[in-house]
Amino acid sequence: MDKSENDVILPAEFVRELYETYQTLAEACLVVRDAIRNDQDRYPVYVPTFGFTEADKTSNDAREAAIKSMTQLYILDEDERVPEAGIVCASPDTVIAVDQLNAAKSAFKDAVMAIRKFQKETDAAVSRISKLIRDKVTEDGFRSAALKKAMSTVGISALDLKRCYANVRVMPPDLDVFSWTWATNHTRTQKVTVEQAMDMAKKLPDNKSEVALDLLGHCSPGEVLVRRVRLANQLRANYAYKEDGNVIRKSCPISGVVIAQQERMPRMLWRDNPGDHDKLERLPRESGIEQNAFILSLDLYRYAK
Repeated sequence: MDKSENDVILPAEFVRELYETYQTLAEACLVVRDAIRNDQDRYPVYVPTFGFTEADKTSNDAREAAIKSMTQLYILDEDERVPEAGIVCASPDTVIAVDQLNAAKSAFKDAVMAIRKFQKETDAAVSRISKLIRDKVTEDGFRSAALKKAMSTVGISALDLKRCYANVRVMPPDLDVFSWTWATNHTRTQKVTVEQAMDMAKKLPDNKSEVALDLLGHCSPGEVLVRRVRLANQLRANYAYKEDGNVIRKSCPISGVVIAQQERMPRMLWRDNPGDHDKLERLPRESGIEQNAFILSLDLYRYAK
């Protein structure tokens, strides 16, 4: 049985490492903030979703929004927003500061992972169903009991771990072209036994739980279901840069504002998020999976008979 949060005994060195790496991370954010502000006279910014006009997107307010996007560590309030994309042209000193920030993020993540490893080695093995539930809440930032206890101890419970881990991407020098695009209509599927699905159903609100358990009770012994996890549209970038006189073209996923190691802005093209395509999205018929959900509240599907 998993230990409760109050039963977790975490060695002091784990708390100390977590606290010290967090302090380094917070200080690195301040250095990056000041460096980008110092660049404002020579190094432009472009935040495609900021404001309403092209002038807004290149303004000092846009610069401040980009800084917040790169240095935001805490969970945002409901009315707060940070840009999901942008380009900040940066001086060599700023590039060094960003590299140090990324190193601090990696060290902090290592400290968090050490706590999770400690809990995994001292607690009972995590069951398959716990893994499924954990995967489901990963988008909100899963925290183990030991990690929550440590973060509470050092006063950083409100941290957004995903933002703390996310590196600021530094683009190659001589960036010539940069365009944003979106990967859409992608899902992940997982096989789930009826027994595992019942455990999941028991965690639903009373009315939904009763309906789900009743439906599962009509499944054949040994039947395997499929859980479909909808993934948000993923922002990507197509870019080109010059190296030794040659033009190199590449593509990569993007999560936030990027750094361009130059004084001029590359040629750019922004595309708005195409939004929710769920109505157009279908599990492929050839996969043998029924198109209509068996239990919608759990995103569970049956194999076609």
